[in-house]
Amino acid sequence: MRASVPVVGGVIAAMTTMVMTAGCGESDAGTPSASQSEVVESAGTQAPAATVPAKDLVLGKADLPAGYQVMPIPPNQMQQSADNMLDSTKGATISPAECAPPKTVPDRMDVSQMGMLVAVKGSTTLSETVMPRHGDMSDMRESMTGKCAKVTASFTSGEVAGARSTIVNSPVELPDTKADDVFAVKQTSTSTVNGREVTATSMMAWAQVGGYSVAVTSGGLLGGPDTEVFSRMLVTAVDKVAAAG
Repeated sequence: MRASVPVVGGVIAAMTTMVMTAGCGESDAGTPSASQSEVVESAGTQAPAATVPAKDLVLGKADLPAGYQVMPIPPNQMQQSADNMLDSTKGATISPAECAPPKTVPDRMDVSQMGMLVAVKGSTTLSETVMPRHGDMSDMRESMTGKCAKVTASFTSGEVAGARSTIVNSPVELPDTKADDVFAVKQTSTSTVNGREVTATSMMAWAQVGGYSVAVTSGGLLGGPDTEVFSRMLVTAVDKVAAAG
């Protein structure tokens, strides 16, 4: 079964945000990438080592809420989608301008270094991404709160060239977790593509757990995400990574 664009887009969006806000990642231009054995915090302190491959820390079918089914996505399709998403992001005009991604956004995101899970139930998707830890989350919070809680984006490249979106982020409270740090938003985006307006609502959370970064998203084009399911998925994902030491 081939994954739909919205399904792939959800998990890629979370991955892209994790890499963009940290200003790290693998770059074709020679930007150093974080290794599995050593990840350095943006503040200059060393984060705990990521000693277990990220793909071994992702949740499995047995961990999913009732009714959700795993959707396999070929690695080449995920890599292509990641490349397209980064291309679109770097070619976007953001307002307010200070909310634009940093210039250190990588040229390429290597999905082979990440663990990913995508599951679907009807029109709703759940996704999880685990990757070696990059930086801290202060930039992420700044990029989604205050004057950056509402932004507009006009895209000039990639698969969404010509589209315009208004994105509103509202921080949400989360249950206690074993994460070192965690941040989540309810994101509503209204996009106009080829004269057609589409509104989507998603829940997105990012956590730092030892030497890893974890992202969990839930959303769909029909109705809003299930907040309880989203929170439970996040806690389960964090617990599994924390148990790895």
